[in-house]
Amino acid sequence: MFPPRVYLKKIEPFSFLSKSELEDIIKGLESEIFGKDEVIFREDDMPLRYLYILKCGRVSLMDKKGHEEILKDGDMFGVASIISSNPPKYTAIAEENSVCYLIKKENFLKIFNSNKGFSDFFLKLITKRLSSLLTLSKVSRGYEHLYATPLIELVSRDPVVCSKDTKIIDIAKLMSKENVGSVVVIENNKVVGIFTQRDLARIVAYSVSVKDEVGKYMSYPVIEAGGDSTIMEAYLSMVSKGINHLVITDDGNIKGVISSRDILLKLESFSSLLSLSRRIISYEEKNMYEIMQNILKRIEDISSKINFSEVSRVASGMYDMIIEKIIKRYEKEFNVDFAWIQIGISGRKELVFPKIHSVVIYESTTAKKMNKFIKSIKDRLIDTGFDILYLKIINAENMERFVNSNNNFTDLYDSRFFYGNKELYEKFLDILAEREEEAVFLSAKKCITMDGYDSIINGIRALSLEFGICDIKNTEERCRLLEKHERSINDVLESYRVISDIDMRKKFYHKLERIDNMLLRESKKILLDFKRFIGRRYGIKG
Repeated sequence: MFPPRVYLKKIEPFSFLSKSELEDIIKGLESEIFGKDEVIFREDDMPLRYLYILKCGRVSLMDKKGHEEILKDGDMFGVASIISSNPPKYTAIAEENSVCYLIKKENFLKIFNSNKGFSDFFLKLITKRLSSLLTLSKVSRGYEHLYATPLIELVSRDPVVCSKDTKIIDIAKLMSKENVGSVVVIENNKVVGIFTQRDLARIVAYSVSVKDEVGKYMSYPVIEAGGDSTIMEAYLSMVSKGINHLVITDDGNIKGVISSRDILLKLESFSSLLSLSRRIISYEEKNMYEIMQNILKRIEDISSKINFSEVSRVASGMYDMIIEKIIKRYEKEFNVDFAWIQIGISGRKELVFPKIHSVVIYESTTAKKMNKFIKSIKDRLIDTGFDILYLKIINAENMERFVNSNNNFTDLYDSRFFYGNKELYEKFLDILAEREEEAVFLSAKKCITMDGYDSIINGIRALSLEFGICDIKNTEERCRLLEKHERSINDVLESYRVISDIDMRKKFYHKLERIDNMLLRESKKILLDFKRFIGRRYGIKG
């Protein structure tokens, strides 16, 4: 058995503490044995005088709502009561002979009031800011530079700007004089484009007149970011969009430009994803499988450092770029009229692994020609490393029949236009609108019958459709918009973030930490309440 200081040092957030702080916690530490069925404390009794840590055995917690939680070795309980000085909100009973460490309230509060990381851990747990706690845990493992460094710190000089009618020759001279790799193009004090050394090289290669105006050759739209955004947010934008520059703004004012090189100096271990995104843009078909394998390796690496929403944003963006390149490759050869629509997990941009979940609608083309076109794309996608979950080809005349006969038609409400003829997609949406009320009920029913991630995305879809949130498909974004209608959705979002993040890391065979299991238990409580709420709202019995 480990001595108390060694035992506690292995448990977050005691692992955050210095040697002297840990000694203050251990002073007066008590150990107590509770027999089977013994009540450790009761709900609404006197405020607790100790924080309990289950050293060995089995303890159950039961609250008024009927939530029951079974604790395992190393789990803490009684936190809210000793911090707030309120009576406990649940009854704790030893399910079998159990040994607990008891940390005195005064010793605990001394460190709680002096160590921000330690106090943040418990406050986020109590207020159910679970995803913040998840991030705090990752920061404690040495990844704080990903979340803490604001972009404004990377801006080393004022931006160099010009107007759209500035001549290219003058831009080249300006770049040389100011020793910069980019010039921001503005019009009426607003950013309308950016002109970089890469743009200049392309112009030279194609023998464009250097007396032409820069407005014809600038890159746009320009991706902007606030100065208080983090370098991780900048990195995600650059990778998912395959860009090299971000314009940094503050209250609408341009503060500077940062490049991918600036980011890479801070994120050396993440550099390969940026280079891979640029290789996708250049698109050499023979290298695509190799690129995909490298993407997966990097995605697996960052999955332990950043959260699911950030990983899936990067992964979905990169997979989109590859799919679009492959579609364009065969579109020229077959000359067909179609709309490629991403649905389900692809429509929500919640992919971690390369999967195809799509519907292709066509018209003014023979079925034979369309099937050959899609087969060529499908074969190339498989060769590249994609898993074809679902790829349905629909004649525009049969759209209504397709929707009405689809057993999982609720997935179609998580769709986004991806490529081709957008008018076909809009007709598709018109047909879906006719069955929206049914989609709300069926999504709610799936929320009740499913578990974890699937339960939440279906419940959130039902609420989104009810409140007319139809253009937004991503689950996190839907939650943020739903908060103004249902305040409890914030807790559901916290639960979703934790469940999806832990599920992602399990698929990569990452070992779960003790804190992961604690957060998962808290998330499942929230999910149970959410299911009850959905059941009452839509008249569905669980």
